[in-house]
Amino acid sequence: MNIDLGRETVGKAVEVADGFWMIATRHRPGLSKRMFEINNRSLVFRLNDTTTGGPVLLVANAVDPEQSIGEVRRLERETGLPVRYVVSVGGGHHLHMAPWIEAFPEATFLLPPVRIPRTRNGQKLMGSARVKLMDLEDPLPQFKGQLDAVLFHGLVGFEDHMTAGEGGSDGPFAMIKMMAMMMGGPKDPVDELWLHHVPTGTVIAGENLAWYYPKDEYAKLPFMGKKMLKPDKVWLMQMARRAKDPEIVAACWKKILAWPAKALMTYHDPATRAITTDPRASLEAAVREAKQL
Repeated sequence: MNIDLGRETVGKAVEVADGFWMIATRHRPGLSKRMFEINNRSLVFRLNDTTTGGPVLLVANAVDPEQSIGEVRRLERETGLPVRYVVSVGGGHHLHMAPWIEAFPEATFLLPPVRIPRTRNGQKLMGSARVKLMDLEDPLPQFKGQLDAVLFHGLVGFEDHMTAGEGGSDGPFAMIKMMAMMMGGPKDPVDELWLHHVPTGTVIAGENLAWYYPKDEYAKLPFMGKKMLKPDKVWLMQMARRAKDPEIVAACWKKILAWPAKALMTYHDPATRAITTDPRASLEAAVREAKQL
Protein backbone atom coordinates (compact mmCIF):
# COMPACT_ATOMS: atom_id res chain seq x y z
CA MET A 1 0.00 0.00 0.00
CA ASN A 2 1.37 3.44 -0.96
CA ILE A 3 0.50 6.82 0.50
CA ASP A 4 -1.12 9.30 -1.93
CA LEU A 5 0.27 12.63 -0.73
CA GLY A 6 -1.14 14.46 -3.73
CA ARG A 7 -4.56 14.39 -2.06
CA GLU A 8 -3.48 16.45 0.99
CA THR A 9 -5.77 19.50 1.24
CA VAL A 10 -5.73 22.41 3.67
CA GLY A 11 -8.67 22.27 6.09
CA LYS A 12 -10.02 18.89 4.96
CA ALA A 13 -9.50 15.34 6.25
CA VAL A 14 -8.51 13.33 3.17
CA GLU A 15 -7.79 9.61 3.04
CA VAL A 16 -4.24 9.25 1.71
CA ALA A 17 -4.26 5.45 2.19
CA ASP A 18 -6.74 2.92 3.52
CA GLY A 19 -7.37 3.85 7.16
CA PHE A 20 -4.97 6.84 7.08
CA TRP A 21 -6.22 10.43 6.82
CA MET A 22 -4.33 13.72 6.83
CA ILE A 23 -5.52 17.22 7.66
CA ALA A 24 -3.30 20.08 6.52
CA THR A 25 -3.76 23.32 8.48
CA ARG A 26 -2.35 26.83 8.36
CA HIS A 27 -0.01 27.50 11.28
CA ARG A 28 2.53 30.05 12.51
CA PRO A 29 5.36 28.69 14.69
CA GLY A 30 4.98 29.67 18.33
CA LEU A 31 1.48 30.91 17.42
CA SER A 32 3.18 34.23 16.64
CA LYS A 33 1.88 36.65 14.01
CA ARG A 34 5.50 37.62 13.39
CA MET A 35 6.36 34.15 12.10
CA PHE A 36 5.79 32.96 8.54
CA GLU A 37 2.94 30.55 7.78
CA ILE A 38 3.67 26.83 7.47
CA ASN A 39 1.71 23.59 7.23
CA ASN A 40 0.76 21.77 10.44
CA ARG A 41 -0.47 18.24 9.79
CA SER A 42 -2.86 16.22 11.88
CA LEU A 43 -2.81 12.50 11.12
CA VAL A 44 -5.72 10.17 11.80
CA PHE A 45 -5.26 6.40 11.78
CA ARG A 46 -7.76 3.53 11.93
CA LEU A 47 -6.11 0.90 14.10
CA ASN A 48 -6.97 -2.25 15.98
CA ASP A 49 -6.62 -1.59 19.71
CA THR A 50 -5.25 -4.77 21.27
CA THR A 51 -6.40 -3.62 24.73
CA THR A 52 -10.04 -3.73 23.62
CA GLY A 53 -9.85 -6.02 20.60
CA GLY A 54 -11.60 -3.63 18.25
CA PRO A 55 -10.99 -0.85 15.72
CA VAL A 56 -10.55 2.75 16.89
CA LEU A 57 -9.36 6.09 15.57
CA LEU A 58 -6.10 7.62 16.80
CA VAL A 59 -5.20 11.26 16.14
CA ALA A 60 -1.53 12.23 16.08
CA ASN A 61 -1.02 15.97 16.59
CA ALA A 62 -3.93 18.00 17.95
CA VAL A 63 -3.76 21.02 15.63
CA ASP A 64 -5.80 24.25 15.58
CA PRO A 65 -9.29 23.10 16.65
CA GLU A 66 -11.15 25.49 14.35
CA GLN A 67 -9.43 23.95 11.32
CA SER A 68 -9.62 20.32 12.35
CA ILE A 69 -12.06 19.14 15.02
CA GLY A 70 -15.09 19.34 12.73
CA GLU A 71 -13.27 17.21 10.15
CA VAL A 72 -12.33 14.58 12.74
CA ARG A 73 -15.92 14.41 13.97
CA ARG A 74 -16.95 13.84 10.35
CA LEU A 75 -14.54 10.90 10.20
CA GLU A 76 -16.12 9.47 13.35
CA ARG A 77 -19.55 9.62 11.69
CA GLU A 78 -18.41 8.21 8.36
CA THR A 79 -16.36 5.34 9.83
CA GLY A 80 -18.67 4.62 12.75
CA LEU A 81 -15.58 4.55 14.98
CA PRO A 82 -14.76 6.72 17.99
CA VAL A 83 -11.58 8.72 18.53
CA ARG A 84 -10.06 6.78 21.45
CA TYR A 85 -6.58 8.32 21.47
CA VAL A 86 -5.17 11.78 20.78
CA VAL A 87 -1.39 11.85 20.85
CA SER A 88 0.85 14.88 21.32
CA VAL A 89 4.03 14.33 19.34
CA GLY A 90 6.47 16.56 21.23
CA GLY A 91 7.86 20.05 20.77
CA GLY A 92 5.12 22.66 21.06
CA HIS A 93 2.51 20.27 19.67
CA HIS A 94 0.47 20.29 22.87
CA LEU A 95 -0.66 23.92 22.83
CA HIS A 96 -3.99 23.21 21.07
CA MET A 97 -4.84 20.09 23.07
CA ALA A 98 -7.25 21.54 25.69
CA PRO A 99 -10.15 22.07 23.22
CA TRP A 100 -9.67 18.51 21.97
CA ILE A 101 -10.08 17.15 25.51
CA GLU A 102 -13.46 18.86 25.67
CA ALA A 103 -14.47 17.81 22.15
CA PHE A 104 -13.69 14.08 22.49
CA PRO A 105 -14.90 12.92 25.93
CA GLU A 106 -14.27 9.22 25.18
CA ALA A 107 -10.62 9.71 24.24
CA THR A 108 -7.41 9.23 26.19
CA PHE A 109 -4.81 11.94 25.61
CA LEU A 110 -1.20 10.81 25.50
CA LEU A 111 1.83 13.04 26.14
CA PRO A 112 5.55 12.36 25.76
CA PRO A 113 6.87 12.16 29.34
CA VAL A 114 10.13 14.15 29.36
CA ARG A 115 9.40 17.76 28.44
CA ILE A 116 5.70 18.57 28.15
CA PRO A 117 4.68 17.75 31.77
CA ARG A 118 7.18 20.41 32.94
CA THR A 119 5.77 23.18 30.71
CA ARG A 120 3.05 25.65 31.75
CA ASN A 121 0.48 24.21 29.40
CA GLY A 122 1.54 20.63 30.09
CA GLN A 123 0.96 21.08 33.81
CA LYS A 124 -2.55 22.33 33.08
CA LEU A 125 -3.24 19.35 30.81
CA MET A 126 -2.04 16.92 33.46
CA GLY A 127 -4.93 18.11 35.64
CA SER A 128 -7.28 16.02 33.49
CA ALA A 129 -7.77 12.38 34.49
CA ARG A 130 -7.86 11.49 30.77
CA VAL A 131 -4.36 12.81 30.11
CA LYS A 132 -1.67 10.14 30.45
CA LEU A 133 2.07 9.93 29.88
CA MET A 134 3.45 7.47 27.35
CA ASP A 135 6.08 4.98 28.43
CA LEU A 136 9.48 6.30 27.34
CA GLU A 137 10.67 2.89 26.13
CA ASP A 138 7.36 1.51 24.81
CA PRO A 139 5.09 4.42 23.83
CA LEU A 140 2.17 2.75 21.98
CA PRO A 141 2.30 -1.00 22.77
CA GLN A 142 -1.36 -1.53 21.84
CA PHE A 143 -0.59 -0.70 18.19
CA LYS A 144 2.67 -2.56 17.58
CA GLY A 145 2.94 -3.84 14.03
CA GLN A 146 0.40 -1.23 12.88
CA LEU A 147 1.76 2.08 14.16
CA ASP A 148 5.25 1.61 15.58
CA ALA A 149 6.63 4.35 17.82
CA VAL A 150 9.92 5.59 19.22
CA LEU A 151 10.09 8.33 21.84
CA PHE A 152 13.35 9.94 20.79
CA HIS A 153 15.21 11.17 23.87
CA GLY A 154 18.74 11.90 24.97
CA LEU A 155 18.23 15.35 23.44
CA VAL A 156 18.13 18.89 24.83
CA GLY A 157 16.18 21.88 23.52
CA PHE A 158 15.33 25.40 24.58
CA GLU A 159 13.54 26.05 27.86
CA ASP A 160 9.80 26.60 27.97
CA HIS A 161 8.58 30.14 27.35
CA MET A 162 5.12 31.67 27.18
CA THR A 163 4.06 31.82 23.55
CA ALA A 164 1.87 34.48 22.03
CA GLY A 165 -0.92 31.90 21.83
CA GLU A 166 -0.72 31.46 25.62
CA GLY A 167 -0.91 35.19 26.31
CA GLY A 168 2.78 36.00 26.02
CA SER A 169 4.10 39.07 24.26
CA ASP A 170 4.25 39.01 20.46
CA GLY A 171 6.15 42.28 20.16
CA PRO A 172 9.68 42.96 18.88
CA PHE A 173 11.19 42.77 22.38
CA ALA A 174 9.80 39.24 22.77
CA MET A 175 11.58 38.26 19.56
CA ILE A 176 14.85 39.78 20.83
CA LYS A 177 14.47 37.89 24.10
CA MET A 178 13.89 34.67 22.20
CA MET A 179 16.99 35.21 20.08
CA ALA A 180 19.08 35.85 23.21
CA MET A 181 17.82 32.59 24.74
CA MET A 182 18.70 30.71 21.56
CA MET A 183 22.23 32.13 21.59
CA GLY A 184 22.71 30.49 24.99
CA GLY A 185 22.14 27.11 23.38
CA PRO A 186 19.68 24.30 24.19
CA LYS A 187 19.90 22.91 27.72
CA ASP A 188 16.47 21.51 28.59
CA PRO A 189 15.77 17.73 28.22
CA VAL A 190 13.27 17.06 25.42
CA ASP A 191 11.64 14.09 23.72
CA GLU A 192 10.13 13.71 20.27
CA LEU A 193 7.70 11.03 19.08
CA TRP A 194 8.57 9.27 15.81
CA LEU A 195 5.92 7.08 14.18
CA HIS A 196 5.96 4.37 11.51
CA HIS A 197 2.67 3.58 9.78
CA VAL A 198 3.43 -0.01 8.86
CA PRO A 199 0.90 -0.61 6.01
CA THR A 200 2.24 2.35 3.96
CA GLY A 201 5.82 2.39 5.23
CA THR A 202 5.41 6.04 6.18
CA VAL A 203 7.78 7.42 8.82
CA ILE A 204 6.58 10.59 10.57
CA ALA A 205 9.45 12.42 12.23
CA GLY A 206 9.76 14.41 15.41
CA GLU A 207 11.07 17.97 15.52
CA ASN A 208 14.69 16.82 15.60
CA LEU A 209 14.35 16.31 11.83
CA ALA A 210 14.24 19.57 9.87
CA TRP A 211 11.18 20.31 7.77
CA TYR A 212 11.59 19.19 4.18
CA TYR A 213 11.23 21.97 1.60
CA PRO A 214 11.76 21.17 -2.10
CA LYS A 215 13.38 24.00 -4.09
CA ASP A 216 10.13 25.32 -5.53
CA GLU A 217 8.54 25.60 -2.07
CA TYR A 218 11.74 26.99 -0.52
CA ALA A 219 11.71 29.78 -3.12
CA LYS A 220 8.33 30.95 -1.78
CA LEU A 221 9.60 31.38 1.80
CA PRO A 222 10.23 34.82 3.28
CA PHE A 223 13.73 35.81 4.37
CA MET A 224 13.33 34.32 7.87
CA GLY A 225 12.20 30.98 6.49
CA LYS A 226 15.11 30.81 4.06
CA LYS A 227 17.54 31.44 6.92
CA MET A 228 15.97 28.64 8.98
CA LEU A 229 15.63 25.96 6.30
CA LYS A 230 17.56 24.33 3.44
CA PRO A 231 16.20 23.43 -0.01
CA ASP A 232 15.96 19.82 -1.17
CA LYS A 233 17.87 18.47 1.81
CA VAL A 234 17.24 15.93 4.56
CA TRP A 235 19.01 17.23 7.67
CA LEU A 236 18.81 17.24 11.45
CA MET A 237 17.66 20.26 13.44
CA GLN A 238 20.81 20.39 15.58
CA MET A 239 20.48 23.96 16.83
CA ALA A 240 17.07 23.43 18.45
CA ARG A 241 17.53 19.73 19.26
CA ARG A 242 21.07 18.91 20.35
CA ALA A 243 22.29 15.44 21.30
CA LYS A 244 23.06 15.29 25.04
CA ASP A 245 23.44 11.54 25.59
CA PRO A 246 25.14 10.02 22.50
CA GLU A 247 24.39 6.41 23.49
CA ILE A 248 20.65 7.01 23.92
CA VAL A 249 20.49 9.06 20.71
CA ALA A 250 22.29 6.35 18.72
CA ALA A 251 19.97 3.67 20.14
CA CYS A 252 16.91 5.69 19.07
CA TRP A 253 18.31 6.09 15.55
CA LYS A 254 18.97 2.36 15.24
CA LYS A 255 15.31 1.61 16.03
CA ILE A 256 14.06 4.20 13.54
CA LEU A 257 16.45 3.22 10.76
CA ALA A 258 15.29 -0.40 11.11
CA TRP A 259 11.87 0.67 9.82
CA PRO A 260 11.42 -0.11 6.07
CA ALA A 261 10.51 3.44 5.06
CA LYS A 262 8.83 4.22 1.75
CA ALA A 263 8.05 7.83 2.70
CA LEU A 264 9.50 10.21 5.29
CA MET A 265 7.70 13.34 6.44
CA THR A 266 7.50 15.92 9.20
CA TYR A 267 4.38 17.66 10.45
CA HIS A 268 5.47 20.90 8.79
CA ASP A 269 6.45 19.97 5.25
CA PRO A 270 4.47 21.91 2.61
CA ALA A 271 1.17 20.25 1.74
CA THR A 272 1.51 17.24 -0.62
CA ARG A 273 5.28 17.09 0.00
CA ALA A 274 7.47 14.51 1.73
CA ILE A 275 10.65 12.55 1.01
CA THR A 276 9.73 9.57 -1.17
CA THR A 277 13.02 8.92 -3.00
CA ASP A 278 15.34 6.72 -0.93
CA PRO A 279 13.91 8.04 2.37
CA ARG A 280 15.72 5.61 4.63
CA ALA A 281 19.09 6.12 2.96
CA SER A 282 18.60 9.90 3.01
CA LEU A 283 17.78 9.83 6.71
CA GLU A 284 20.76 7.64 7.57
CA ALA A 285 23.06 9.96 5.60
CA ALA A 286 21.72 12.95 7.56
CA VAL A 287 22.23 11.15 10.87
CA ARG A 288 25.80 10.22 10.00
CA GLU A 289 26.51 13.73 8.73
CA ALA A 290 25.41 15.01 12.14
CA LYS A 291 27.66 12.40 13.80
CA GLN A 292 24.76 10.96 15.82
CA LEU A 293 25.40 7.38 14.71
